[in-house]
Amino acid sequence: MENRKLNSINKSNMKVKICFSLAIVFAVILFVSCGKSDYKEPQSVIGCWAHPTYADNAGGKVIISYERMGSLPDNSDGIEFLKNASLIERKNAGWCGTPPIAYADFSGNWHVQNENMIIDVAYWGGMEHRIWKIIEVTNATLKIEVMLQELNSKNE
Repeated sequence: MENRKLNSINKSNMKVKICFSLAIVFAVILFVSCGKSDYKEPQSVIGCWAHPTYADNAGGKVIISYERMGSLPDNSDGIEFLKNASLIERKNAGWCGTPPIAYADFSGNWHVQNENMIIDVAYWGGMEHRIWKIIEVTNATLKIEVMLQELNSKNE
């Protein structure tokens, strides 16, 4: 009779150990898969972004930080990502970058693929293709790394 009790206790202890082990494994997987990331879903980039500041990272890539705005500023660079995957970019209306600069709105489209934004937008001389790696998106800031920027002129 005492052996039955010991076997029953051992089986109960083993079940507890197995359940505890599974709970620990699940917790570790959950913790690792939910690690901190500044990347957010594409909806978080929707809106107006302006006042870009530029910096180089250690790998020689350009980092651009934008401020979220209520609307695009009249006489400054900015980009507005719309919900329908289209965009409006306000930038130089012509080839000359010497002040006074004339600004114009150019249409384009965008989508997010993994943590990259794929952007195709017109410019005064043709079309521009960009790939931006999203570094951070908050309510106030959009920070990207320029992975690719190709200009295709109207004459090509």
